[in-house]
Amino acid sequence: MAQLWVKTHGGDWLRADQIIEIGIETVRGPQDGPGAAEVVARLAVATGGGNRDYDRDTGTVGPSARVLGRYPDGETAERVADQLILVLLSAGKNAQITFEDEEVLVRPVNDRTAHDTPYNGRALDVC
Repeated sequence: MAQLWVKTHGGDWLRADQIIEIGIETVRGPQDGPGAAEVVARLAVATGGGNRDYDRDTGTVGPSARVLGRYPDGETAERVADQLILVLLSAGKNAQITFEDEEVLVRPVNDRTAHDTPYNGRALDVC
């Protein structure tokens, strides 16, 4: 089975098989202009403190969300999200998926040109 890794806006890596949904959300930060949006991945990993009754009451049980990229407008974010979905559906090999401006980039998992290759990706290299 292919091991796909997606780099988040914060710089860490997500296993693509944990992603259950890709979408966009409006950003309401003081440094963002009106209409700014983020590409967000929802994961199949539950969040919460572990106390089932308390977590249900506070609404913290459910898929966690991670920001993959921030864009000045919703149209750009939607384009990037659509491109990412196509890449995830068509990728059949071990790969690292990163974002550069408005482009979704795919590089082989054994590409050592970047310092931030995920640990598991390095472990998949053929010696």
